[in-house]
Amino acid sequence: MNVQRLEQAFGSLVFPSPAELRQALVSLALCPEDIASHIPQPEHLPYGRKILYLSPHVEVVLIHLPSQQGSVPHNHGDSFGWEWVIAGTLTNVVYLPGDREGEVFQAQTTHVSAGECYYVAPSEIHAIQNNTDAPVYALNVYTPPLQNSRQYRPSLSSA
Repeated sequence: MNVQRLEQAFGSLVFPSPAELRQALVSLALCPEDIASHIPQPEHLPYGRKILYLSPHVEVVLIHLPSQQGSVPHNHGDSFGWEWVIAGTLTNVVYLPGDREGEVFQAQTTHVSAGECYYVAPSEIHAIQNNTDAPVYALNVYTPPLQNSRQYRPSLSSA
């Protein structure tokens, strides 16, 4: 995979709709071999994250979620996007706000396998987890590019 391929898929998108963004993402038809030389290793987070393409309207990020690792609950600010699993099985956990500021309760869990993608709405609070022994690689695309993201803390009590 090269930058020209990403430019062809995303370069003409200006304020894309969710459907347009998804179509551009899946048009890449990537397999694990296509991203092998770009896989980011975890540094400051429990997962690797690398921006592969950035325009004023679209941000494309490659995620490497090692075995038994995950993110904290977070949102993507005013951005929406699609997360496409290229290899492995990712668990997407959706949260709802709690009574206390910054606290969230788990509401829904979805398993997303290689070849599938899922939509993340603006301000949706979610976390990604790899509960398997194999790594997960996902290509995420957001519009507008990520800004004003926020992290949350899961409630220790049940909803």
